[in-house]
Amino acid sequence: MKIEFVAHASVVLRRDPVHLLCDPWLAGTAFDDGWALLADPVFGTEDFATVTHLWFSHEHPDHFSPRTLAMIPEPVRQQITVLFHESLDRKVALHCEKLGFGRVVELPSGQWQTLAEGFELKCETWEGSDDSWLLVRTPEGTVLNLNDCQANSQAQVDALHAKTGDVDVLLTQFSISAWAGNAEDQARREAGAVTMLERTVRQTRTLKAKHVIPFASFVWFCHEENFYMNSAMRPVGDAAAWIAGQTEAQPVVLYPGDRWALGSVHDSELAIKRYAADLAGIGERQRYHGTTIDIASLMTAAERFSQRVIGDRSALRVRLSAVKLNAAYQLRRHSRRRLWGRLRALMEIALLRIRPARIWLTDHKRSFDYCLLRHMEPAGYSREDCDVEMSSEALLFAFRFLWGGETLMINGRFREVAEDGSRQLFEYLGIACEMNKGAGALARPL
Repeated sequence: MKIEFVAHASVVLRRDPVHLLCDPWLAGTAFDDGWALLADPVFGTEDFATVTHLWFSHEHPDHFSPRTLAMIPEPVRQQITVLFHESLDRKVALHCEKLGFGRVVELPSGQWQTLAEGFELKCETWEGSDDSWLLVRTPEGTVLNLNDCQANSQAQVDALHAKTGDVDVLLTQFSISAWAGNAEDQARREAGAVTMLERTVRQTRTLKAKHVIPFASFVWFCHEENFYMNSAMRPVGDAAAWIAGQTEAQPVVLYPGDRWALGSVHDSELAIKRYAADLAGIGERQRYHGTTIDIASLMTAAERFSQRVIGDRSALRVRLSAVKLNAAYQLRRHSRRRLWGRLRALMEIALLRIRPARIWLTDHKRSFDYCLLRHMEPAGYSREDCDVEMSSEALLFAFRFLWGGETLMINGRFREVAEDGSRQLFEYLGIACEMNKGAGALARPL
């Protein structure tokens, strides 16, 4: 079997007669103009004709890209079988059926499937999340595509190993991929990047991988509001050095268009140098800039968002949920004076008092309150008295989609004003993110 690297988290596993393309993202940005590809793919529209199967790990736009799927010529789509894990909402499956793919197969969790003689696979969702891993078994060896699965702790990796056994090839993330502190929190982001390298080593050792392909981290933060996050991105050469120096595995670094025969000796130096040049050059690339959204449109979006989240729930039930969030806030705020924090939390519960998230809009230079019950209201706080700040465009995206809050956390287009200040807003947005797992329409604005 040969593994062809497409870009970022996308590879093609080729063993005749099966040519399985995983998680293609070929063009455009992801996460509300927050991410762009570090290295452009050489895999083009015409190359889809060489693909027999298409697998998506999860719905994130750097893995499941509707724009990329629309690039596939319709006659070619009819020859491709789509594979995706079983899900309650069937959003991905339904979308692919509408696009006219030949077959759409929803894979039962943890069960081996035969695509052809000598090519079997097993897919399983990760700990109740939307993400999933893929294990491919061929006579040449086994390949585990872990993509974004959060196999962080030793216990988690041990549990994964019990399901996969030893693997010959591991494909896994190696660098940070979401907000990890304000611009001035460089040390925090660097520590997070080291944690990712430590995780790669832990996975490699526990799964007894013979070869490791570091991937799913070949992006750059491309918006003026999050560009600072690139300062903590670890080059893939660091990942290769950690793998080679701390495990028995051979690192296999692939640049877009590279092909590697499973088990063969591979020299990663050229690919490492090309990625290093790409990373060094991002300062010269064009960054995305936001558009100021008028307050009326933003408040309307916030109200629709709240109404969608509240739905048929009773007002009392929603208020009690908000009261619990406020009580948790009081405990965090007074963590150094625990008794006083508990008293404040009990007081807020007794009075059924809620605390909105305090948001400073950087482009309007105004403060606003937001909570599910009161929607979004103008407030008179100074910037220093707010919890979190961001542009109106970034906040609008969070309100327009059930998964908008997750996008905002990943693209990092915000800044905490108070310590842990983003949590209050993201707890409200997180309710919608959970609802998204059962929502019917794909990417439908609220």
